[in-house]
Amino acid sequence: MNQRWVRLAILAIGLPAILVAGWYAYGDIRGLEAPPLWALVPSGVANAAALWCSSRSWEVLFGGAVERSVLGDAFYTSQLMKYTPVGGFAQAVGQAALARTDTVGTAHAGTAMLLSKLTMVLGGSVFGPPLALVNPDVPTWVRAALLATPVTLVVGRRQLLRWSLDVLRRVVPRAPDETVLPSQADVWRSVAWAVPGLGLAGVSYAALAVPAGIDVSFAQASIGFAVAWVVGFLVIPVPSGLGVREAALGLLVGGHPGAKLVAAVLFRGVAIATELLLFAWVRLRSRRADGLDRGAPRATDPRS
Repeated sequence: MNQRWVRLAILAIGLPAILVAGWYAYGDIRGLEAPPLWALVPSGVANAAALWCSSRSWEVLFGGAVERSVLGDAFYTSQLMKYTPVGGFAQAVGQAALARTDTVGTAHAGTAMLLSKLTMVLGGSVFGPPLALVNPDVPTWVRAALLATPVTLVVGRRQLLRWSLDVLRRVVPRAPDETVLPSQADVWRSVAWAVPGLGLAGVSYAALAVPAGIDVSFAQASIGFAVAWVVGFLVIPVPSGLGVREAALGLLVGGHPGAKLVAAVLFRGVAIATELLLFAWVRLRSRRADGLDRGAPRATDPRS
């Protein structure tokens, strides 16, 4: 299936799915009592910045082999698929499929996609210890687990990634080999972009939770959300981590349960709106670039 048909399939399935999700989120927001609607704007700005950082985390894994505009389009367009019944799995497949070019094949794009998911998790691991410090009320076993999360950064070592591919090829003969792995520096750059991406998503949530009366510090709300986001992210089959992230928030963030619910509902609306806006932006940018290419004068042969 070529990229044109992949894009059409994503639009045909993902666009209605995210619009339906947006409609239900709007209904849920209308059902809230006195929600801090003024906070939607700063929350939206923070979440848009978070998505941009996440896109950069994905793009750097290609080491410049693919144009950023192509990779950005693949990232933002594939976000529509998160709200389908098959959730993150469909989003990941679409992201890899749209990243293929004449020089970067399916194995390369697929490996980069899988690594981008891994580096997001590794980026989230740095928030564990700060959360253990700012939330003194978490259970002891949770605090111990949070303090240990940075240990997972060892998984980002290229030697371990290469070994994982070797093991995978013994099970799946057509699995990609180590030549499609990005450099170690690009892996760490991806992790470095993932950290502010998750942190800004946390800021987006905290900008809603604190005005809603959650009664915990802004730091606890934002850091706790970053960790809860990773928990929901790991449950790939669930559409956009629905329900899982909220359950993790209940465990990881203290404060008023009602305010947490209000903020979670508002954040879902913010996330859907920003994803739609950024998708529209990349499509408009792509159309404008196509128009400029068609209008550019053709080179003439100097011998004529």
